[in-house]
Order: sequence, then structure tokens, then C-alpha cells
Amino acid sequence: MEFEHWKTPFENGAVWIVDISWGTKEWTLEKSGGVKYRIPGAEKHDDIDLIARVFHENSESLFEVVYKLVNGFRLLDEHGLPEILNDSRPMSNTFRVKNHGWHKESPLTFFMGNDNEWSHLIVTNQECLEVVCQHSPDIRFLGKVYANESNT
Repeated sequence: MEFEHWKTPFENGAVWIVDISWGTKEWTLEKSGGVKYRIPGAEKHDDIDLIARVFHENSESLFEVVYKLVNGFRLLDEHGLPEILNDSRPMSNTFRVKNHGWHKESPLTFFMGNDNEWSHLIVTNQECLEVVCQHSPDIRFLGKVYANESNT
């Protein structure tokens, strides 16, 4: 198994995956006998396969991670990835990995996903998002998020 650094604005500190959105601009299903279903998707998925919103607690900032041309992804609780979450991985929230269990189980996903067969990971205290994509994702700063004091 190999690891590589993936530099992001939220690679250090407390990070949370707020939500993910998978989709297409239009979803189509054609069945035998000429039956065809066409369902419009979200406009935000015009040329984007996967969007993850990430909250970086240390900077009180919300980011959008935009993945185009995704071949595969998985969102697991951190306990499901003991092979990756070991002592030899980079001790940051974001990194790349290859030649691990999922890579061995689904070699075509990785072969067709990235020239060097890397996947991108975002690791929090709660979960891990791993994405196989043809290009590194774009990261967009969405804005600051400030805590509200509550007496309830």
C-alpha cells in the first residue's frame, strides 16, 4: 500500500463531512420493449459527478469538494477501514492511497479512474470518503460558519 500527500485547506485540524451529493444532469433507464425512463437531475450536477461539503472547525469554514469523472466512491464509518487507517498513513485529514484492499477487489475501477491508480481520501473522526476520479477534485471555499451560543 502506498500513500501520498493531498494538500487541502482543511488537511489539519477537526473536519466534518456535512453532506455528499451524487448525481447527473439527467438519469435515463431504457428497458426492453421500448420502455424508457428519463428523470431530470440536479442542475448542480451538469458536469460534476460528486460533491462533498466539508466543515473545517478550526477555521470555521465550509468547503465544497467537487469531483468530476468519478469511477467509484465509498463513504464508510472510520471503523470499516483499519487497513488504511494505520500508523503508516499520513497523519492528516486528506491524502491519496493506492494498492490497498478496495484497489485489489476492483482493479478496473482504479485502472480506468486515474492514470496512476490513486484514490483521494477525506478522513474525519466519524467517517472516511474515498473517491476514485480521473483528476484531482476542485476545492471551493463557501464561507465562514460561526457558532451560535445557546442556553437550551
